[in-house]
Amino acid sequence: MSAHEFTGIGPAETLPSIVYKKLRDAILNGVFSPGQMLRQDEVAAKLGVSRSPLREALPRLEADGIVVLHPRRGYAVASLDPKQITEVFDLRRLLETELARRSIQKRTEADIARIYAIISEMTPLAEETDPAGTARWFDLNMQFHTALLTPADCPHHLKALDHSRNLIESYIRTETHLTGDLRQAQEEHTLLAKTFVMGEIGQFVELTRQHSEHTRDRLLSRLPTLDPES
Repeated sequence: MSAHEFTGIGPAETLPSIVYKKLRDAILNGVFSPGQMLRQDEVAAKLGVSRSPLREALPRLEADGIVVLHPRRGYAVASLDPKQITEVFDLRRLLETELARRSIQKRTEADIARIYAIISEMTPLAEETDPAGTARWFDLNMQFHTALLTPADCPHHLKALDHSRNLIESYIRTETHLTGDLRQAQEEHTLLAKTFVMGEIGQFVELTRQHSEHTRDRLLSRLPTLDPES
């Protein structure tokens, strides 16, 4: 997440940037499934946009790891098998635990206030079944984890973590849409927030590790039902 996205402050967005975000959100929220070919005419019609900014948005999504380019076939939503998903989570766990250790020692009152604000908005959304509420919860989820780890002041670590998140975010959201249950994840978020605020370094790092592993295990247990070809 860029500084502009994190703070919500930035210059006026260009049309390709708007289309990039629309397609990114559509993929992450399951409108387009892992492995699905993205026919530009169909995608443009579904999103209500023209093909020109869509052509500019697709290479950005490829750089994010959200789509892949197949020679002579075009772009498709990125697809991972269980081994690849496990590898991505292994990387995430390494990055997140190291960032957590550094972040909690550098946090400020402003960082704590940010966590309070996000967790307060997330908690009631975890009980909702409305798709819009669930989508908002996931947007806040990304903001929450970014806010927890940004104080570490390690931009290259954070960039690598953001890339790994992009690879599996659509799977995580699809799994949750199937189960409709955000309560366990939200309970873990509440514990993370409390230990971050209290400055409990060892506990915060351990909860960060556990949260990554629990998310991985929930996803892998549901993976056969997420395969569009199964």
